[in-house]
Amino acid sequence: MSMRCPQCGRPNVVSHVTIRWAHARGSVVPERGYYCVACGNAFDEPRPQRGSFTFRSVQVPAVTPAIRRLQESADVVVVRHRTGMREVLY
Repeated sequence: MSMRCPQCGRPNVVSHVTIRWAHARGSVVPERGYYCVACGNAFDEPRPQRGSFTFRSVQVPAVTPAIRRLQESADVVVVRHRTGMREVLY
């Protein structure tokens, strides 16, 4: 299934292109998205449908006792990356 433009409905969509620039921590970074060649519409990735399974994440400096209890009760998942960064998925 190919991606279709939400505005014109044509399948002439290019993915992973810079659609806008954003300021982040004193530097300018590109925000990636989709671009319809047929109508010239630039748009973000489509939002997940209601009822679909998705995760949200938050970076944390350390695992606190409260986060550990939430992980033990299976309400959150704590991921430790090779770089030492910890991320809470919920």
